[in-house]
Amino acid sequence: MELVKEKIKEFTGIRAFKATDMVFIIERGIKEFGLKAMADDHIRELAQAREDNGQCITGVVNDKIIGCGGIDIMWDTVGEVWVLLAYDIGIYSMAAYEVIQDGLKKLIEDNNLRRVQAWGRVGFDASHTLFRHLGFVPEGIARKYGYDGEDFILYALIKDD
Repeated sequence: MELVKEKIKEFTGIRAFKATDMVFIIERGIKEFGLKAMADDHIRELAQAREDNGQCITGVVNDKIIGCGGIDIMWDTVGEVWVLLAYDIGIYSMAAYEVIQDGLKKLIEDNNLRRVQAWGRVGFDASHTLFRHLGFVPEGIARKYGYDGEDFILYALIKDD
């Protein structure tokens, strides 16, 4: 088993986020319901702002972008996670999980965060599974939170003192 893990690790990694990574995922298809969109000026500006803030990473498996994400610092020691997963991330499930876990750990340590929170859309089970595997605990439901009126669940990861 360890040999297999080591072999997978050779092909996985995190790298600095580039605005084009976010655009690439949006245009190829987001894991959530297979949504695809053409990146407009607003999306490109958002992606560039995320690149400029330096708190984002891109996960790759076999040189293929599987997702990108980052932490928006809300105030000292508290951040909020955002994640975009590529539509076909499922074929790399174990390797992808390790990449995401390593990236999240790095961002938390680099920013000395004690609380990190994330939102998962009700009905998008992959996000809830991912957050729970990463150690996040559900804290409550935000009714009509989404731009389209959908409910979301708030998750938190608390660093013990």
